[in-house]
Amino acid sequence: MRVASTSRVLTTPRARAPRRSTRRASPPPPRAFAESDDGGRDFAGDIALADVRRGEKIGAGSFGDVFAGTLRGRTAVVLKEGSAFRGGARFVEAEGRIWRRARGWRGGATFLGVAGANAYLVFEDEGRDTLEGALGGGGLGGVFGGGRDGAAFAEALGCATEAQACKKVSRELLKCVKGLHDKKIIHRDVKPNNVLLTKKGLRLIDLGGAADLKTGQNYDEAETVFDPVYGPPERYLTGKFGGGGGAGEWNKNKPDLFDAFSVGMVILQVSVPAFRKKNGMKGVRGELKTWAYDCEAWRASLPERRQSDFAILDENDGAGWKLVCGLVANRSQRISVSKALSSSFCR
Repeated sequence: MRVASTSRVLTTPRARAPRRSTRRASPPPPRAFAESDDGGRDFAGDIALADVRRGEKIGAGSFGDVFAGTLRGRTAVVLKEGSAFRGGARFVEAEGRIWRRARGWRGGATFLGVAGANAYLVFEDEGRDTLEGALGGGGLGGVFGGGRDGAAFAEALGCATEAQACKKVSRELLKCVKGLHDKKIIHRDVKPNNVLLTKKGLRLIDLGGAADLKTGQNYDEAETVFDPVYGPPERYLTGKFGGGGGAGEWNKNKPDLFDAFSVGMVILQVSVPAFRKKNGMKGVRGELKTWAYDCEAWRASLPERRQSDFAILDENDGAGWKLVCGLVANRSQRISVSKALSSSFCR
């Protein structure tokens, strides 16, 4: 629903590139009206292009633009269009395939289909406010006033208190990500800007960088989508996935831990008021790297005056802090999204 931000970069073992158009030489060929692996019709022609009307531009990213629109003259929708000048058209086409595979996943934006021959990805218009907006950084065409203030943050999440809002984000975001993992899809770009606030709760958007490990779509061991602030230290997914994505390979390589780290960084950011400010997590990421992603050692290095910043995480015998330490860790010590959901902080 929302295109990728420019902070996300594509890397390979030999080089790092700011444009994902270097990912592969050519896009996969379209399979118009073929049977997809979920038993439904494939993307091309899901929605007649004549039934869609594009309105004002409400967002932009590295490989395309997002517009308000209408479907059949009466239904409000959001349209995502790839940019031919930035190589985005083929990435939108690939993203559409992943959205189709993810249908039935309740943790994502409501995907309606593709208009025309991959002209637009079409989503139900469920609002323009993102978690980034609730933190004070804006949203899809809208900005929360004073979003970094605890009371305003709680109000934006529909909660009575700041602590309740933090727990809501933790619980719902973990559930959103787990639902996607149940489809054998790794998001790879979980961050506040890609979390939509809707009347039904939190919803993940932007599967442009997602890796479908069941079909192999958007997956190559030598390449990755990596956010320098929220992405995990290992950067790459590994394993022989695609062509069915067997459970044995998943259990062996634990690709779900990639997103687990990013969720932990989001929970840390929303739960510590000092980190909610714009670019507030950049310094934190640098400090964590210095301490080899040992959260306990990192926090112990902070001056006493900063310890009170962690008050919400320290409640209930430190339930939230234990959750963050389990998620924001090196891969060998990191807990899974499923295990994280058992934390009392998520209740």
